[in-house]
Amino acid sequence: MATKKTTLRSGLAGAKATSGKRNRLATALISASLAALTGISAIGCHRQYYRKQADQEVHCLLQEKTSHVARRPNTDLSIQVDRRSRMYNPFDLDFQPMPMDDPASHRYMQCVDGRRGYPMWDAAGFTNSVENPDWWQFLPLDKDGVLVLNSDTAVQVALLHSTEYQQQLETLYLSALDVSSERFQFDTQFFGGSGAFFDLGGDDTPGGDNSDIGLGSTGLSFSRAFAHGGSLVAGVANNIVWELSGNNTQNASSLMSFELFQPLLRQAGRDKVMTRLTLAERSLLANIRSFERFRRGFYLNVTVGRNIDASVRRSGGVFGVGLSGFTGLGSGLVGGGGGGGGGGGGGVQDAGGFMGLLQDQLQIRNLEENIARLSEDQLVLENTLIELLTTIPEDPQEIVSQRLQVAQQKSALLSRQSELVGRKAAYQASLDRFMSTLGLPPYICARIEDPMLERFELIDRELRSRREELTRLRSIVGDLNLALLGETEAGTDPDTGLPISRLSWTPAVQETVARLQAELQPLDAFLNELLVDDAPMVETDIAKLAETIPQRIQQNDQLLELYKTERESICTLLQVDSIDESVFDVSELSTLQSTLGDSFEGLIERLQSYRSRFATINASLNQFVSEGPQDATPIELSKQIREELILATQDLLAALGDDVLTMQLIQARARTESALLPEVNIQPAEAFEIARRNRRDWANARAALVDSWRAIEFIADDLESSLDVRVSGGVGTLGGENNPFALRGKSSTLSVGLEWDAPITRLQERNTYRQSLIEFEQAKRGYYEYEDSIWQLLRAQIRQLQVNRVTFEYGRQSVRIAAAQIELNSDLRELRDARGLSSGPTAARDTISALEDLLDAQNALLNIFVNYEVIRRGLDLDLGTMELTPEGMWIDPGPIDPEYLLTLPGTTVQAVPGGDCSRCGIRIKNQPQPPDFRGVYIQNPELLEINQVGFEDGP
Repeated sequence: MATKKTTLRSGLAGAKATSGKRNRLATALISASLAALTGISAIGCHRQYYRKQADQEVHCLLQEKTSHVARRPNTDLSIQVDRRSRMYNPFDLDFQPMPMDDPASHRYMQCVDGRRGYPMWDAAGFTNSVENPDWWQFLPLDKDGVLVLNSDTAVQVALLHSTEYQQQLETLYLSALDVSSERFQFDTQFFGGSGAFFDLGGDDTPGGDNSDIGLGSTGLSFSRAFAHGGSLVAGVANNIVWELSGNNTQNASSLMSFELFQPLLRQAGRDKVMTRLTLAERSLLANIRSFERFRRGFYLNVTVGRNIDASVRRSGGVFGVGLSGFTGLGSGLVGGGGGGGGGGGGGVQDAGGFMGLLQDQLQIRNLEENIARLSEDQLVLENTLIELLTTIPEDPQEIVSQRLQVAQQKSALLSRQSELVGRKAAYQASLDRFMSTLGLPPYICARIEDPMLERFELIDRELRSRREELTRLRSIVGDLNLALLGETEAGTDPDTGLPISRLSWTPAVQETVARLQAELQPLDAFLNELLVDDAPMVETDIAKLAETIPQRIQQNDQLLELYKTERESICTLLQVDSIDESVFDVSELSTLQSTLGDSFEGLIERLQSYRSRFATINASLNQFVSEGPQDATPIELSKQIREELILATQDLLAALGDDVLTMQLIQARARTESALLPEVNIQPAEAFEIARRNRRDWANARAALVDSWRAIEFIADDLESSLDVRVSGGVGTLGGENNPFALRGKSSTLSVGLEWDAPITRLQERNTYRQSLIEFEQAKRGYYEYEDSIWQLLRAQIRQLQVNRVTFEYGRQSVRIAAAQIELNSDLRELRDARGLSSGPTAARDTISALEDLLDAQNALLNIFVNYEVIRRGLDLDLGTMELTPEGMWIDPGPIDPEYLLTLPGTTVQAVPGGDCSRCGIRIKNQPQPPDFRGVYIQNPELLEINQVGFEDGP
């Protein structure tokens, strides 16, 4: 509200003192006037009033623009921050306390250049926190204070705390304010104010001794700008003065005036005058679309680490930066409102974000399993060395060779353990960066838990832990057996001359046997857990094959059909000649379930038999611990300890370890063969047409191209002559009537004029106009390059999806072969043990190689699936069909069906739409669709017709 400042003028030099009565009257009138003005100002100019008014207007503008989007956004566009957010401001938004200042800088707020500063800076108090003081209380922490995150909670936390997301909302808010500012320029704007004054004049002033008081200079006026370029200003003002000196006379006068200005050529016409408003309106609509794409990209950034390729951009309003120096050229017009943005490159990125952390987490578990197996194989090699030391083979080289195997295995184990430390440190660094993406500080402890990738955890964690428990037990038992061997003395049989061993029953031997019995006691419970807890889980995985095998066969048929189509096609996505057709052979799937079932049944029988073997060993241990050797000679005692305890426990634990490995490999095979990729059967031409209809940023790109075209007409206006019509006039009161309402025609005035300026000097305007023509040509080239980039992106994504489908089958075979290598190594070791031989010169290397192959195959299969899922989600976004719930969660479309997606209404159904303009009160004519001149090779010609209209010599 514009208010004229109340003035108080006095000339007291040599003035006579007026009477007290006059002074009191003047003071009362001025005080009353000031009180009235202050009251009106306080009611209409309160900060909170204007803030809420702006919020309400922006809400209406955003609702108006979202109604123009075919698939209306279902999200809250308010900038109000949630109470649970770290960004929440608990203080009064209009009177906020001062943050803690730098002491040296704060001095200049108190005193500047020897002058006192504003004394009310600290009126609202101080605060030492720039974030919500208790935001962390709303985090989903567990009892240990750890933030447990899954895919959904990670997105929810990011929506609450991400400063980037909030900034996009606030930029959208400011873009709506730009529209409000531009609309205001065409509204009728009223101005009113009043003033009170008290004048004193001395004897030597013009007019002599006088004093007067007035409620004068009151006025009411309005101005109006028209869409064709004209403007009208009209108003009324009056002045009432009481002269307190002399005869106490009164004087009143009024004046009504107007001025009408209308350009006829330059600066006239809706194409020129309404461009800024049109730009602001179109920019807000573009920003609505950009925010919807940003919102979807934000979800992908949190979940899979895809870079956000859309953002809300403010063009500026009357008082903003973007349009304050508006000329109609450059990005201020063409790219305003987020109309730009590339279609993306041709490359396909790996997973990041939450899924990337899950991927790293699972790879770390695979590495831990690899380390556990290396540790177990090391125990096997050490046990073989123990057996060689007890039997004392004829060839001493076998002992040296076995020690070499143990050293090689230990070296590989240490290398993997070192790698594990580095991988875990890298994982924690990635987790810290992810916390920053969520808007959380790194000091919050977080744990990632989600079943998203459990299907590629080929061996269940519980079953994996069984193997680790058994490895620890084998290690302890092996040490105790070595201790028993250490008590044995070597000698020679006097009758046969063969080497023999002697063992005396000493307290140390008795204690070692007792410890061996104690360590073996949990073995019965271990066997029970395998049979009761783990075996049914593996059996369930085998049973799932009955459901997944038919789907596998169906997907394989689709893949084979794609392979044949690519092989016969002229323009291909893949070089299919390099594909081994054996990858499409799924003949063994028909018998896979029965094969695994038979292996599983045999495994269960062996596990049950181990109970009787353990009972026999436990009986021997009880006898030795409770009764001792029963008068056995040292030679007999050594033989009993070796056969009934050392070899029996080693053989039992080794056989049990092999069968636990067998159970794990059965489960890994079942889970590998039952893994399925979501169906995506789409061709690039179909994807391009779906994206053309549905991508919001593509609609913005079309609008930006039209904005560049509109700039030509806007700039061309400055080449014209200036021809303006100006009409002004007024009517006032006659002097001496002393009546503010006595307006008389005799005191009226009227002025009509025509102003013309020839276009003699238009060099700068000429250059600007030529620039606009060139920029339009550049914009057209940028637009079809934008389309090309979308073609490139979609082709790359679909190509990579097809590659992943083929390599996923290769990955299955790799896992299968790596598991077979481990089984073959185990069988080979058993055969050599049965013949009393050592592990062989390459046993350690063969085992290490097989385990590395299995680790690589597991990680490769996982990586292929993760990459496939990242691309599938990105394809859903890049087709423009990705939908989110109001809470910001992705709605998985399932199989991507092009026939269904082509039936969607799209973001813009027509390039030149028709319909009603509610604000204008007119109906826009439906324009004919322009021909499509995209002369491109299309695998399905019936999908997109190649229109040759408009070409004289063909396309």
